[in-house]
Amino acid sequence: MSLPQQFGKKYIFLPDASCGTVRYLSTEDLEKISIKGVVVNTLHMLIGVGDERVNELGGIKKFMNWNGWVLSDSGGFQVFSLVHRKKWEGEISEDGVIFKSPKNGQLYNITPETSIDIQVKLGSDILVVLDDCRDAEISREEAEISVRRTIDWARRSKEYFEKKYSDIRKSKKLTAVVQGANFTDLREECAKELVKIGFDGYNFGGYVIDSKGKLVIDVMKVLIDNTPSEKFRYAMGVGKPYDMLDCAKLGYTVFDTVLVTRNARHGTLYSFDEIDKDFILRIKNAKYGTDLSPVDSTCDCELCRNHTRAYLNNLLRVGEASAYRLASIHNLRFYTRLIESLNQKGIDISVGNREFLSSVPPAI
Repeated sequence: MSLPQQFGKKYIFLPDASCGTVRYLSTEDLEKISIKGVVVNTLHMLIGVGDERVNELGGIKKFMNWNGWVLSDSGGFQVFSLVHRKKWEGEISEDGVIFKSPKNGQLYNITPETSIDIQVKLGSDILVVLDDCRDAEISREEAEISVRRTIDWARRSKEYFEKKYSDIRKSKKLTAVVQGANFTDLREECAKELVKIGFDGYNFGGYVIDSKGKLVIDVMKVLIDNTPSEKFRYAMGVGKPYDMLDCAKLGYTVFDTVLVTRNARHGTLYSFDEIDKDFILRIKNAKYGTDLSPVDSTCDCELCRNHTRAYLNNLLRVGEASAYRLASIHNLRFYTRLIESLNQKGIDISVGNREFLSSVPPAI
């Protein structure tokens, strides 16, 4: 499936497929619940499967047997946070990062140029250029370094991509990451400089949640105010249903998070029946062990059509792998229904998030 012209004009949620798979699910499962695209992690693909091997096997889509879209991140968020925190052995310089994989002991060198090479070998539809990602609570001096490097690396990435891969440029989207920690003026500077370079989309980088677990709305708004509305804006790492709606009201249209399937595996499910509990259902609670109702009476997913809350409660309690699959299918279907409703009705800033979720039409 090639990227349509309206990509980014409509809302989309991309589940995490870090190593070329959404955990416990097949690509057929994803298609059945209307997933249109996934996010793969460049770092995990590089040190796990290997970009060369994926390329030899026909690219990530053929490798996965996936007909949807694939967005690959640069791997920067993971490797830079690990190296900065001294969890991985490595060295960051003006050229990029050299690090030693704890998995295989091999040394890797990721630069703006090699990150592009890796993502092209993977065969992604949407590429994210390398950025210098830092923690939110860093000094202004560190944030300034991060912004300067991010802009420089973005320029190098685009020049390299358009020179070396001019034959495929029109079939791909190249996106840049706006950095600046919690300094709004640095976020603004970064966004404006990246717009001057010119990209197909702009992504909010770093941490979207503050120390109190709240979305950093004021900081995220800076990207929207300083990037072209005709380009897609990607809220990386967002997330929770209410947070997605808050970001949609700002102007973001692309979302992803590992929480949806991770929560599913730990028994936290989303249900439009649970309005009074903010749509959250803790299915492992003992009271659900005898509950013969579906997780969500309005849902058409495999779990809700065929099984009860009591059955899923039991599967999770005994550690049955099918529980993780069924719960993940359900949570992702909740999100695709939310996205479908957003695309059908649009976003109304006067409507509360809880009110909007309450109005999502039944799937059955």
